[in-house]
Amino acid sequence: MENQMISSPIPIGKKTAPNRIVFQPMECNDADSSGDPSNLTIKRYRCFADGGAGIIFSESLTLTTESRARKSQLAITEKNSEGLARLIKAMREVNQDSLILFQLNQSGKLSEAAFSKVISVYPTGDPDIHVLTEEEIEEIGSNFVKAAIIAKQVGADGIDFKHCHGYVCTEMIQPANTRNDRYGGSFENRTRFFRETVQKMKAALNDDSFLLGVRFNFYDGVTGGFGTSGPDEVVEDFTEPLAFAKMMEDMGMHYINVSAGIAGSELTQPSKKYPEGVYRLFGWAQAVKKAVSIPVIGSGYTYLRDGKNKLSEPNQEKKSFLYWAEKNIRDGNVDLVGIGRQSLADPLFAKKILAGESKAINYCTICDRCLELMFAQQVVGCAVHDEYYRDLYRSLKKEPRKK
Repeated sequence: MENQMISSPIPIGKKTAPNRIVFQPMECNDADSSGDPSNLTIKRYRCFADGGAGIIFSESLTLTTESRARKSQLAITEKNSEGLARLIKAMREVNQDSLILFQLNQSGKLSEAAFSKVISVYPTGDPDIHVLTEEEIEEIGSNFVKAAIIAKQVGADGIDFKHCHGYVCTEMIQPANTRNDRYGGSFENRTRFFRETVQKMKAALNDDSFLLGVRFNFYDGVTGGFGTSGPDEVVEDFTEPLAFAKMMEDMGMHYINVSAGIAGSELTQPSKKYPEGVYRLFGWAQAVKKAVSIPVIGSGYTYLRDGKNKLSEPNQEKKSFLYWAEKNIRDGNVDLVGIGRQSLADPLFAKKILAGESKAINYCTICDRCLELMFAQQVVGCAVHDEYYRDLYRSLKKEPRKK
């Protein structure tokens, strides 16, 4: 099967991705106690770089250690700049061509109470969750700007301003955000934080070659979530997601990365129980692509594998990653295709599939043991194809090691 579309370069802003495959952010919880990349982190990202995807996103980098989702989460603050520079240097030693983008995030109410402060944009009904003041929201915006500056200083090609999967920026734009100040209620107010922060980023960076983009949820899949029409609604409504996509383009974003669902959900990561979720992700990306002219990255491609999946199509070839990646790009439904769990299963995925060596790929089995490790606050990796993480998973489950 041909890989003509995915192997072609694509301009993004003033830079160029050498191919259309994207390694999506995958949190692996292996930073050191200061939030710096550990030796394990460096090794992992060198492998990603060797894999040669057109774009390599960092995992979610926390702006603060005060509120964070992972115990050993990579951080992006001034004190972490040297460690992040080492990470970029290690990746560039094996790959000068791929675009490296840092994903910036504030965890919000998905912060872990066991080791950090849980916060929320709007009241949740839980008195233990602190509701942010206007001043605190403004401070978070300043931290995003500082993080973008650090990303540029350490050598990243750009950043992802994370607005997906239930974290603080997701909360900000949800209809459920009924704050009675300038950051809540109307769509204009709920997107104010985004607009103000982007304007400040662009002014502080003063460099239109540094890439700015957003991974956002087209549909959260929860009551009052983004992609619904009101705080008590759950049925999909495309009005606000499409308006937000157009706003991103108008604000000068260089790309849009389309996702869905809350962290760990089947909307975010299509499963064996709900394989048709990949089609919904394809449709949402297509809707965004029709609304904007900047590059759009699609999600959900890990599940497809080599066609050995539970989609109803009888022709295995027409269920595969390569078939759908080529088709969606060729049909103008998307510009680049993203994989997440597959990058952990085989960091050399892009290199192998672009070389026509798909039979040599270690395909993700959709077992989601990587997610189990993450939610257990363990170091994360593929517990099927990598012995280190396999042993870690067995220890977590107290399973005997097989000979």
